[in-house]
Amino acid sequence: MSRGTKLVMALLFVCAAGVTTVQAQDQWRLGMQAYSFNRFTFYEAVDKNVTLGMKYIEAYPGQTLSATHGDTKFDHNMSAELMLEVKQMLKARGVTLVNYGVVALPNNEGECRKVFNFARAMGIETIVSEPPEDAFDLIDRLCQEYKIGVAIHNHPNPSHYWDYKTVLRVCEGRSPWIGACADTGHWTRSGIDPVEAIRALGMAGRIRSLHFKDLNEFGVPSAHDVPWGTGMSKPGEVLGMLASMGFAGSFSIEYEHNWLNSMPEIAQCVAFFEQTAYALGVGQWQWIFNGKDLTGWDGDPRLWTVKDGVIRGETTQENPTNGNTFCIWRGGRLKDFELKLKFKIRNGNSGVQYRSKEFAKWRITGYQAEVENNQGKVGFLYHEGGRGWLVNVGDFMTIDEKGEKKVVSQVNDTKALIESGYYTDQDWNEYHIICQGNHVIHMLNGFQTMELIDNDRITNPNDIKDRNGSIRDGVLALQIHAGPPMLVEFKDIRVKTLAPLGNAQLVFNGENLDEWTAKNGSGKANKWTVGKAVVSASDPKQLEKVAGTGELINLTPAHGESQDFYSKAKFGDCRIELEVMVPKGSNSGVYVMGEYEVQVLDSFGKMKVGNGDIGAIYGGFAPPVNASKAPGEWQQFVIDWRAPRFDSTGQKIANAEFLKVELNGQILHKNLVMTGPTPGGVTGKEAPTGPLMFQGNHGPVAYRNIVITPLKD
Repeated sequence: MSRGTKLVMALLFVCAAGVTTVQAQDQWRLGMQAYSFNRFTFYEAVDKNVTLGMKYIEAYPGQTLSATHGDTKFDHNMSAELMLEVKQMLKARGVTLVNYGVVALPNNEGECRKVFNFARAMGIETIVSEPPEDAFDLIDRLCQEYKIGVAIHNHPNPSHYWDYKTVLRVCEGRSPWIGACADTGHWTRSGIDPVEAIRALGMAGRIRSLHFKDLNEFGVPSAHDVPWGTGMSKPGEVLGMLASMGFAGSFSIEYEHNWLNSMPEIAQCVAFFEQTAYALGVGQWQWIFNGKDLTGWDGDPRLWTVKDGVIRGETTQENPTNGNTFCIWRGGRLKDFELKLKFKIRNGNSGVQYRSKEFAKWRITGYQAEVENNQGKVGFLYHEGGRGWLVNVGDFMTIDEKGEKKVVSQVNDTKALIESGYYTDQDWNEYHIICQGNHVIHMLNGFQTMELIDNDRITNPNDIKDRNGSIRDGVLALQIHAGPPMLVEFKDIRVKTLAPLGNAQLVFNGENLDEWTAKNGSGKANKWTVGKAVVSASDPKQLEKVAGTGELINLTPAHGESQDFYSKAKFGDCRIELEVMVPKGSNSGVYVMGEYEVQVLDSFGKMKVGNGDIGAIYGGFAPPVNASKAPGEWQQFVIDWRAPRFDSTGQKIANAEFLKVELNGQILHKNLVMTGPTPGGVTGKEAPTGPLMFQGNHGPVAYRNIVITPLKD
């Protein structure tokens, strides 16, 4: 789009009352306070955060940045170059920096602005501090100017803010940007009941964030952290109080004990948090293994045991299995869901069965995520006792109504996956399995390993003999494979129920352009083709087509030389999932229903993004963060969309809405109401349905794995 449309767009877009463009937020966001790892570098702390399965982190000033930066510290005095490097590192690891502190905010505008400028540049939402009381007029003014909060931290008695009543007094009459960083552990040391403090601060609406702890003793300054739920800080009651108040915000785990080997204990805290949140109705992950015994699970007791907090499946020469055998979760059936679990296999072959059937005692048929010490194979999809091999690592496959399999594209290059360390031999690895309707995805340690749209006939979940076809419902089980002696272990098993969707449709078949058409008048010629795209070795601003299929490529050499391209099929309410590659400096757009543009641009490296950068609703709403990957890398959009509504006379009765726009795992917009189309669409008019369009008249671009799934009311 041209810059000249910006004023038009500013007038065109109206955000419904109370609806704003916001960064991704679960109701409760759990992450680390990096001080927990103060014996390590900040980069190491981020890696540990990822290993623990968390997407958020709170930094503190003074931590050594990394092993390669000498004595350089993470703080608000870092150079712009270092800040950019840190932001790119966090983005690559899928971690959001939410808070920063405890940091000094003196009654000095110049010094305070240094911190606020840093927070704005890094996308930090809350500064944690213990300011002098005479600084709050200045701080509140800066909070409102920068739209960044300040949370007052409470170190133990005799610090100035050890008593929550002092925090309440200082907050009185201040804007909502001023609140508390509620440190439950320090209250415990000071002899203050954390539940009482949370109730008082929460009722006043003054909790911005928490340093969450559970200590072994109450009222003892030397008390130390213990796994949540085993100490004296009442973490379950505190979480219950927060849930009853409707608190929505961030929790930082600050674990100040067993400094060099705290990961196992922190992992117990994560499990406690997610289990409690689920029980309180504010969390979605149900932990289905209690870490103590096989309650809720059923397998051959000769082979399946629990030891050291993990489920162990083991065979020996003296104690073999006659055929493949399984440990089955008896707590329910899986239909539309996400599943996460960690596994470690010493030798042999195993698997994770889902949407499966038990056709004999401890015997299973159904989808299986492969578990074995075999780089390039672990992560693939098998149909145990049914159709056999299905999807290799790296492949995107469709299976049609006749049961015919077709590899249409790639989700990852297998060789690159191995080089990236997607699987760790003889160690813990985490599966993330997603199933909705006919759509199945495997992730391993954060790397996507396969994707399937299974349109085979749907098997009867209640007929144990009906095995050869698509599976939509069934049990969860863990496998011991027949053969030589083996040992496999599982832990941290949790499941999340997903809302049912319609059947996913692959909009681009990866072979030809038969189902697509160019928009006349949008450019000189149609430069779209099918193949595999790479960035040109001679010109990083261009793409080249190489041997292969599966990718929709616009090989335009310059602005205005090619045309916009749209699907012949039309859609209404839907989820759009696709991957896009842009070379250096290039520009495109994803037009939902052919009329509402989500911007595609090489925005990599920008400290501040605007309403023309990648992920923006072009010209109207900027993304809150820069989620862009480097030019030439595949980037993933997930867009949930609600079409405009019309009555029988054709009169519009409800506006269209971006329910969610997500780029590379970061939600950029939620519940964004559109009063009309953006410029440059197929017709410029709104309708109940419309095609998917890609802007092609602004530069080279490639798209792949374009999946559209109807939403259900």
